Amino acid sequence: MGVMLPTERRAQLLRELRVHGTVRTEEFAMRVGSSGMTVRRDLADLEQAGLLRRVHGGAEAPGEPSAPRGSAPVATIGMVVPSASYYFPDVIRGAQAAITAAGSRMILAVSEYSPTREREQITRLLDRGVDGLLVAPASHATEDPETYRLLASAPAAVVVLERSLDGSPWQGELDVVRCDHEVGGQRAATHLLETGCTRLLVATRSGPTAPLVRAGARQVAQSAGLEVEVLTLPPANAPGAELHEALAAITDRARTGDVDGVIVVPDEVAIGLIDLADDAGLAVPGDLAVVAYDDEVAALCATPLTAVAPPRRDAGTSSAELCLGRVMSRLRADAPRAWSSLALSPVLRVRGTTTS
Repeated sequence: MGVMLPTERRAQLLRELRVHGTVRTEEFAMRVGSSGMTVRRDLADLEQAGLLRRVHGGAEAPGEPSAPRGSAPVATIGMVVPSASYYFPDVIRGAQAAITAAGSRMILAVSEYSPTREREQITRLLDRGVDGLLVAPASHATEDPETYRLLASAPAAVVVLERSLDGSPWQGELDVVRCDHEVGGQRAATHLLETGCTRLLVATRSGPTAPLVRAGARQVAQSAGLEVEVLTLPPANAPGAELHEALAAITDRARTGDVDGVIVVPDEVAIGLIDLADDAGLAVPGDLAVVAYDDEVAALCATPLTAVAPPRRDAGTSSAELCLGRVMSRLRADAPRAWSSLALSPVLRVRGTTTS
């Protein structure tokens, strides 16, 4: 790379300090094509301005919790999520905290689960010149190649959030961070089996999470020589009577002993099932054990719901840190790093709708 202008060199010094906390003089000088003496003069001037503290062999951040007022952000990271009202608020908060801590800026866009809208949002953010992108597409890679093709060709650093690249051309070609919903399904089914349930049903609305939860539950049941029945629930925008009918059918089957353990995606539907079970005179968990998935509002049910909680905030934090690392690596002109695939395991929170 060519020799940097002094302003560019000092800006990069400050970016590295905000992200990493320290910088080594000789290593930095070698990367930017300057002499150690030049970089030491930069450090002295920046220290005098109160922007860093010199130490033996380099410098460290001065310890302020944020970048100096009026300074340019280290990087600008765009984030596209399907929803800002369910599941993703914690993901957003995790990403925002990591980005802010690094002295960077986040721009949020919401696609409302529309593939066309998400591609428009991605293109708009790229046109604004963002350094990185965190994107949770509406579908997994094998189901919507067009969005992933756009991401793979983006000039910005890209991290795919909450979606699988398995079986697609982009597996191993894009960074991905997701909650492992298959493990979540396994933990829910394992808990039900351990508490004595043998006739399991997985009731889910359609969506990217549902098939993974079902697959995990099915693996556990098959290992125990059992089968798991699957029920697709009406979508969120369907008339309320349709959902009521579907849940009432589950309680009818529980009354006859045809079903004794249910995994329900999402929480709000599980709350409705508990209400209907109570109306039908069923004992929960005696007649019907219920595990909700997502743990957004499960604890607020009249009988607090046992639930699987995906580590949503951790997913946001990890994806932002990975993206920022990619951005800084590009700024330093480092050799390309291996692509990352990070799957974060959900936790089971046992409450009143299953036995402990």
